[in-house]
Amino acid sequence: MTWHPAYAERVLVPDHRFAAARLYPAFLDALTAHARTVARLPAAAAHGDQLAALDAGLRRQRDLPPPPPEAGVPDLYFALQRRLEAEFVAASGPEAGAATLAWLRLGLSRNDLDMTAYVLAARDSLLRVARRAGELRGALLDLAAAHVGTVVIATTHHQPAQPTTLAHYLVAVAAMVGRDHDRLLGALRRLDRCPLGAAALAGSSHPLDRAFTAAALGFAEPVANTYDAVASGDWQLDVAALGQTLGVGLSRVVHDLVAAASDGWWRLADDLVQGSSIMPQKRNPVTLEHARTRFGRAAGAAQMLAFSGHNVPFGDVNDIGPDVQEAVHTVLDALDAGLELLVACLRGATIDTDRLAARAAATDTTATELADELVRTGGHPFPEAHRTAAALVRLLADQGRPLATATPDDLLACGGPPLPAEVLAEALAPAAFVARRNGLGGPAPESVRSQIGRARSELAEYHRAVDLTTARIDAAYRSLRTPGKDTLA
Repeated sequence: MTWHPAYAERVLVPDHRFAAARLYPAFLDALTAHARTVARLPAAAAHGDQLAALDAGLRRQRDLPPPPPEAGVPDLYFALQRRLEAEFVAASGPEAGAATLAWLRLGLSRNDLDMTAYVLAARDSLLRVARRAGELRGALLDLAAAHVGTVVIATTHHQPAQPTTLAHYLVAVAAMVGRDHDRLLGALRRLDRCPLGAAALAGSSHPLDRAFTAAALGFAEPVANTYDAVASGDWQLDVAALGQTLGVGLSRVVHDLVAAASDGWWRLADDLVQGSSIMPQKRNPVTLEHARTRFGRAAGAAQMLAFSGHNVPFGDVNDIGPDVQEAVHTVLDALDAGLELLVACLRGATIDTDRLAARAAATDTTATELADELVRTGGHPFPEAHRTAAALVRLLADQGRPLATATPDDLLACGGPPLPAEVLAEALAPAAFVARRNGLGGPAPESVRSQIGRARSELAEYHRAVDLTTARIDAAYRSLRTPGKDTLA
């Protein structure tokens, strides 16, 4: 059949090329699992030689490049089928060759085959993202552990707000990533069901063992409803949600790190920056900038995924199938790249603690602790203490003096109580501000160390979950891709 040039050039050829580049191993895995399931049928018992030849033929395809697009051949699956047919006919003649290939078509539809290939390919990419996300949380916690006492000035509304520590900030980011870990595991769990055996949508009248097929492909179980298996595609919305949540959340972190690099206290290693073609002094934090674009790309492609399925009949498979697979992998590839770049920037950073300490001492961000001290020591209601601290901030600002240089006389001049000099000095010290906030979740060193310990335990559990899933899938792939005496058992 000759397709219209618009359909061939705009749909068939690009789809074939994408499938060849990203889905070919998944198609072979799915077809092999299906062939081995068919070989277990009572009707196949007397045709062991044909089924063995089919299994061997599928194995041989793994050593060959994907078949190229051909005129009149709609897609990769039919091109692969044509190549298999040619091999079987050449080996055993037209009638026997056709009979061998016929077993592959039994109980199989493009609907369940395609959806299985899509899930398999996405599962591998999602596992790669899951491992990268584990590396990110580990890098955050390692850097936090090294900077439990490093005071930084947090900002709100783009203005200096309060002292905290670099560790406190990094553990906050790690907590956000930990929730992303939960989302990743949830997405993997919902993806861990095999569509194969659903055929077009109603299954097959042949007693295909769908649990066997699922296990052969490393899935925990088959999709329970055959219509759901081919029509829903909602696992892709899990990928879209991850693209949005991870992409947006981590791009905000990258924004902070780019600002820190601009301020000079966060210095990236030389192999993570670029110079300028004209300005010799430049150290552009390009690795961070490219991480930010990757996270933005993930969030953008997620929108394509979400809207492609809008207002589409439940049984239509093109909109949620071949037409969105490139978007699925754009999301996952962009997340993988952004995570790898961000981990490199965390591992390859030097922190200028002296510069941070000098900046902290020059701010007026301990005014809140002064107000709290006036409540504790002077017995003032907090609104009154707040007004007194604000008046002291204004007084010293007018005099061009840092708040940390305030004296008891300055405080008295603003209507405050007579505080001893040492009490006032400690209330205005950034390190003391941090140390006094030792409650649950606070920035005090002992509190942050406890948070790091809990986070490391959570991370270990996460790694175990990802590793167990990976090991199960890898074991299934080894068995599926390697011939043995139990190949057809």
